[in-house]
Amino acid sequence: MISELDLKIIHALQIAPRVDWEQLATVLDVSAVTLARRWETLREAGIAWVTPFPGPKYLEAGWSAFAYLTSTPARQAELIERLCLDPAFATVSLVSGPHDLLVDCYASSHDELMRTLTRSFAELPGLVHRDVMFSTTLHRGASEWRSGTLEPAQVRQLGAPARPVRVGHVPDALDTRLVRGLSSDGRMSWARLGQECGVSAQTAQRRISQILDSGFLSLRCDAALEIEAGQREVSLLLSVPATSVEEIGAYLGNLPGCRLSAEVLGAANLLATLWVHEFSEVRGLEVELARRAPGCTVVSRQATVRHYKRAGRLLDAGGRSCGTVPVPLWEAGSGR
Repeated sequence: MISELDLKIIHALQIAPRVDWEQLATVLDVSAVTLARRWETLREAGIAWVTPFPGPKYLEAGWSAFAYLTSTPARQAELIERLCLDPAFATVSLVSGPHDLLVDCYASSHDELMRTLTRSFAELPGLVHRDVMFSTTLHRGASEWRSGTLEPAQVRQLGAPARPVRVGHVPDALDTRLVRGLSSDGRMSWARLGQECGVSAQTAQRRISQILDSGFLSLRCDAALEIEAGQREVSLLLSVPATSVEEIGAYLGNLPGCRLSAEVLGAANLLATLWVHEFSEVRGLEVELARRAPGCTVVSRQATVRHYKRAGRLLDAGGRSCGTVPVPLWEAGSGR
């Protein structure tokens, strides 16, 4: 049974994924021991988890693309299984509409992404059609989404002042190992992470903090469907006049229910994923988009039927985490 305290812990970790339990105890007026115990229960049950994922500056160090895939019905389950086990495909979702699946791909270099889009796709069972869009600008990522359980005053207590972005940092082999180590548990202690990667706890903390400060990496708290009760996910693929695409991308990114707003290079130029309570809300949003950017057209609309994988986490039918396939965010010395 999910309690109100569980919801508050999840919201708190969406804001500050590695907040110290003692600090959070002061905010929530609950003992640190109770908070740590409740979180461990949620994590072990796959109900909520913290995981590393590309940050707002990731595209300066790596590459990504979105792809709509169409499959033969007889081999769809096999295709989904193969996609989920491939580290290059971070999120795999069954969607409504003319396509069957929406996936996002990540690679440490342009050449690696091209290999994924050619060799990997060619080897996938049951795949009959694909539409690929390259990510160019991220206006909002899922790590910025908040559930809204905490009181505004509690949110302010948890919100840390923005630190200046470190310029010129290039992830190396140690960074790669550390991030991969965090994939199983984004709140893993620095001592344990350092031990797994052969460095001190201080080095592990300093390196991860440096990557977070650079904007290449973010930590996100995700949760199973039972936490997100009443939310329905929809995606809009938009063709926006070039003079308005940045404005519309930012507008969508600032909506409370926005999970993703990204400029893309493909048949359309903007992809947005949002959570709504009713599908009818989409019509009102489209009216507002037309008002803000005359000439804006909707290329396609999809409702997410099921997530099989999200940000490198394998999900069961209830949306609970049941395994990890770390996303290859970058390799040593890679960059744009």
